[in-house]
Amino acid sequence: MGEHRRLIQFTGALVIAAGAVFALIRFFGEVPPGQNLEAAVGAVAFGAVIAAPGVLALLALHDRPALLLPGALVLIPLSFISFALVTLPLLIPAFLMFRTYARAAPKGSSGRAAVTAAAVLALFVAAFIVLFTGRDAREYVTDTSVYGTSDIVTYAEAAQSLALTMTGIALGWWAAAERIRPARVSPPS
Repeated sequence: MGEHRRLIQFTGALVIAAGAVFALIRFFGEVPPGQNLEAAVGAVAFGAVIAAPGVLALLALHDRPALLLPGALVLIPLSFISFALVTLPLLIPAFLMFRTYARAAPKGSSGRAAVTAAAVLALFVAAFIVLFTGRDAREYVTDTSVYGTSDIVTYAEAAQSLALTMTGIALGWWAAAERIRPARVSPPS
């Protein structure tokens, strides 16, 4: 993966930066009375789900090219979360990660990589879904206005999402490690 090192570093950093930008957009897109600590934690959890494939890409540089596959697979559904198609450019890093995985993955590791990708994908999708499953309406009243929203991300939802995201990263790191099998030693005869 040496020849693709810079590309993966750039791709990983780009996706992490995208997660940070989308977290900021989510937070500052709230009405001013709704820009509180709970909204900030929810925005961080949202950004963490988007940034997680970038973290996997950077971790793949440590002799774990199998992490590129789940990172790329996660970016595909994340590319379509915005009705305005603002997240559609995430397909470009997904393609780059797929391409690099296809070139750098050791032969014969596809079964293990597929299982790792499926598990990590499931955890990241669950981390995203948990952010929006509850119906937590809020109303903010100021001296001059009343603001309302049909759903916010609560502390509990953000904590669950962050836990699932971190578990996905840790599971991917662990599952993508090459295992060295001890040599069989036959007993002396």
